[in-house]
Amino acid sequence: MSIYSQIKEKFVMPGAYSDWGEYRKQLTKLLSDNVTQEIVRYERIQEGFTGTKMKPVYKDGGLSIAIVGAGACNDIDLLELSEKFEHITLIDIDDAAMHSAVDWLPEVIRDRITIKKGSVTGITDADQEQFCSGILYKIKSQENCMKPEMYSMILLEEVMRLGSKLYTDERMLAENGLLPVGGYDVVACIGVHSQLMSLLSYIVTVLTHNISEQMFQGEMPDTKKVMDYLKKMNSHIIPIVNSAILKSSNEKSVFGNEYDGKHPVEGAYQCIMDLRKRGLNISEQHLIWNFNPDRNVEYNMLIQVI
Repeated sequence: MSIYSQIKEKFVMPGAYSDWGEYRKQLTKLLSDNVTQEIVRYERIQEGFTGTKMKPVYKDGGLSIAIVGAGACNDIDLLELSEKFEHITLIDIDDAAMHSAVDWLPEVIRDRITIKKGSVTGITDADQEQFCSGILYKIKSQENCMKPEMYSMILLEEVMRLGSKLYTDERMLAENGLLPVGGYDVVACIGVHSQLMSLLSYIVTVLTHNISEQMFQGEMPDTKKVMDYLKKMNSHIIPIVNSAILKSSNEKSVFGNEYDGKHPVEGAYQCIMDLRKRGLNISEQHLIWNFNPDRNVEYNMLIQVI
């Protein structure tokens, strides 16, 4: 197993489905009931002998929804969601996780679910693995003269190379088929923005710690420039992802992010502020996500419906 695969495995939470039961119930209800009830369409009806008027029709049934960053759907009840949405599209970089969420469902439900594998940032799983192996290769090739400052430079070069792969326009997310313009009635993106660069950040932390112990007698190389660059990558890609989601939804866009007024969560904060400054009609509410009960970790999730 590669170093990258070992690091990635640590991102999997085996007890997530059971731990997140209450949160999953509340989030699914919000998408199934609250959001669909707000979708209003109008039809022209006859009024008397001479006139017509527009009558609001609250559409229930026949709707489509896309779940961005669906993963294994530990926070979404697909069975319940399928009662209100005729078609469900799951979008994630990890197709195995999405299949694990769908394969056990009855065939009649599976037939109404589409799985789309792809990255909403432009950085693929293969890119991240190459990032990891590329750093290790350069270190190995210069092992005899490697110093902490050289390692920091290699790290920054590789992060910047990866940053060049980020999408530069929301149209690229439409063109690759993940978020086509007007492609869905509802698009939901919950708990994703904080994760866009989190694996890369974790890779940097793990590699740096290991290299420090193995090569620098515990002296930690300076990674501040690298971490700052990852923040810049977030600031660049988040408005693009948000714009693509907003353009891909015909009726409603639903964003969910970890909210902490005192200690803003990287990625989540940028998303919240980007949406608020757009001048959109946003309704906001909060859900509590019992993320890791064993470690007493929970998040106040700000749900923004547009």
